[in-house]
Amino acid sequence: GAANPMAIGSVGHRQQLSEITTALLAGRAPVVDGHEGRKTVALIRAIYDSAATGREVAVPADLPG
Repeated sequence: GAANPMAIGSVGHRQQLSEITTALLAGRAPVVDGHEGRKTVALIRAIYDSAATGREVAVPADLPG
């Protein structure tokens, strides 16, 4: 994907946005909330940082939220 960003699909993003919209309209919490999304971003950031530095990067076990 990183070598060719245009090869990265958008189906997952569209499904996530649809789920969030459906949850909001139904008055319920989405299946994946902002806290879970934040954990995913922290993991991806650690992967990028590790690749850039060649070092192990710790992923925070519990993020404030």
